[in-house]
Amino acid sequence: MNRRKFLKVSAIAAGALAIGGGAIYAMTRDSDILGDHFEGTEEVLVPRFGKGRTSGLMKEIRQEYEALTPQMPYIGGEENMFTEWLTYGVYYLAVYRVLQAEGQSVEEVGKVIFDTFQAMADYPKWLLRLVGSLKYNEQYVSQLEEAAAKTQERRYPGDWVATFIKGDGEEFDYGIDITECGICKFYRAQGADELAPYLCLSDYVVSDAFDRGLVRYRTLAEGAEVCDFRYKKGRETFVNPLREGWPPKFLNI
Repeated sequence: MNRRKFLKVSAIAAGALAIGGGAIYAMTRDSDILGDHFEGTEEVLVPRFGKGRTSGLMKEIRQEYEALTPQMPYIGGEENMFTEWLTYGVYYLAVYRVLQAEGQSVEEVGKVIFDTFQAMADYPKWLLRLVGSLKYNEQYVSQLEEAAAKTQERRYPGDWVATFIKGDGEEFDYGIDITECGICKFYRAQGADELAPYLCLSDYVVSDAFDRGLVRYRTLAEGAEVCDFRYKKGRETFVNPLREGWPPKFLNI
């Protein structure tokens, strides 16, 4: 863990004692939602390209991201929780384009993305589980249910279309079926369909790190008709393309 993360954890722990666990999720969020992504990418690229070349690549990634941002479709801004997901998608397309120019294959870039998410999860397990537990509180679940319902209005062509699935507390706590994906749409428009399945694998890292118990068998990126997310707190994460390790064996339904 680097010094920045150590200080962040210290502040969160102190805040938890003073304010209570309910404030922790907000305290873990950076004002720059891509700050940890840039830092994680740099950490992953140094062993591959060396410190000097990585510095240049990170500058190129920032420039590419800035060039792509105006092309990102508007889907409601901060009022739509899926806007954050789309921002991540745009960032990793920038990573892909820069590394592709370096001769990296989509599979190699996919591993960079996967390793970046793992690098971002370099926090104490107790903290990650505590933050992950907040994804099961009534406020978050209600927010997700409301956001999914709004996508059914199809106000924004570049948005997700999703259905919230209520759980029974036994098989799963709650789920979401996605029938249209904003990242898949954006990648298709950018001629980068092949990257989408690899970005989907980050869901495995996030669920495993935060103990969210995601089970998902199908994704739109692999050609299925739906992404079938099912969450159950505390169970083992299972994301189908990783069933045989790396490289993932995509289904190509």
